Amino acid sequence: MVSLFKKNASFFIPYLLFLLVCGSLLVFYSKVEMHSYINRYHCPSADFFFSYWTNLGLGIMIIPVILILAFVRFRYVLISFIGFLITVTINDSLKAIFHSARPVTVFSWLGESLYLVPNVEMYSWNSFPSGHAATGFCMFCLLSFYTKNNFLKTIYFLIALLVSYSRMYLSEHFLQDIYAGSLIGICSAILTYSWIMNGRIFTKFAGRLDKPLISLKRNNLP
Repeated sequence: MVSLFKKNASFFIPYLLFLLVCGSLLVFYSKVEMHSYINRYHCPSADFFFSYWTNLGLGIMIIPVILILAFVRFRYVLISFIGFLITVTINDSLKAIFHSARPVTVFSWLGESLYLVPNVEMYSWNSFPSGHAATGFCMFCLLSFYTKNNFLKTIYFLIALLVSYSRMYLSEHFLQDIYAGSLIGICSAILTYSWIMNGRIFTKFAGRLDKPLISLKRNNLP
């Protein structure tokens, strides 16, 4: 586990900073105060950007990711699929348990208005935790595990971070929602990766698992 953190320090160091900074904010400020502050800053270009960027956190995005990984290594396909299922299961179970109100509902109770990005469908309930943050951090954390390029690892973190921020910018979630969602995604990614990379069941089939699921190479004809 320690070696996994060391190899992916370019992803985990900025993530730990994110946890520290946002965790401190959650201690000293209420979710309404934090959201009011974030909601003050908006512009047309950011509206356009985040309304589309947020889609990278949709669960359906796992399909193109898995299709690409199928050309690389079957083990990566397995890790990504199982990690995604674990993330969604935990996240959706917690949503059902807490059934918490989203920003538009909370602010309407308080009699306060929010700036809402045009043409974005707003939801009222199941705010905690954020599904986009959970799947985004799970997916891009795993992608950082699959690459040796440290620059790419940092880029993957930034992509996941912006997906999470987009949920607050669009007033779909509070800071505590994306904070918890990111932890769910990261923990699911780490546990699934460690299990399938090092588990005895999977090491027995290393020869098959470490080959591409889909190969473009043509077999040589006799």
